[in-house]
Amino acid sequence: MRFIIVITLSIFPILQSGCETAEKTYSSISRVWDQPILLPCPKYRILSDASRLIQFRNGQGRDLVDINVNSEINDITMECLTSIDKKTNSGKMDVEIRVFFTVKRGPANTNKKAILPYFISVTDKRKNVLYREDFLTSIQFKGNLSVLETSGETIQLELPLTSKISSQDYIIYLGFLLNRGQLKYNQRINKKHRL
Repeated sequence: MRFIIVITLSIFPILQSGCETAEKTYSSISRVWDQPILLPCPKYRILSDASRLIQFRNGQGRDLVDINVNSEINDITMECLTSIDKKTNSGKMDVEIRVFFTVKRGPANTNKKAILPYFISVTDKRKNVLYREDFLTSIQFKGNLSVLETSGETIQLELPLTSKISSQDYIIYLGFLLNRGQLKYNQRINKKHRL
């Protein structure tokens, strides 16, 4: 009888610590399960031949004195919020994009204004275009200011996510909207700078 009582008392602390460990483990798993799923923002590309916009005054002149506006896309910022149903592994990613520009007022610019047309496009990994939209940013040069750094509006995108499609399956492209002459001008400049 004594022998059995001693064993029972020895096992009791082990059983008690085992329950505490199981409770802590369950608590940890619950916290992990309740945490939102965080995915990285999609990759993005600023198209080299469309990263600069040089607008000349009306007419045939294409010298430095004929430049109205010279602008470049510097970079973008992206904020991404993932919302996924853990049972179905599907949901969406809300993406906020802001494009940053450097804008130079040229000698031909007399009204101290500039309008920058640009686009944002979303593709899948195979470069199939899933979404594309054009935007305009208006610039006002104040006083004697001839160069400024600015950003466009905040653009919101919603990207569907499934068990087979993650945020890394999307690529975001952006660049200026160029006419044929502006595109050729950029390609000529880029060709000179390539080694």
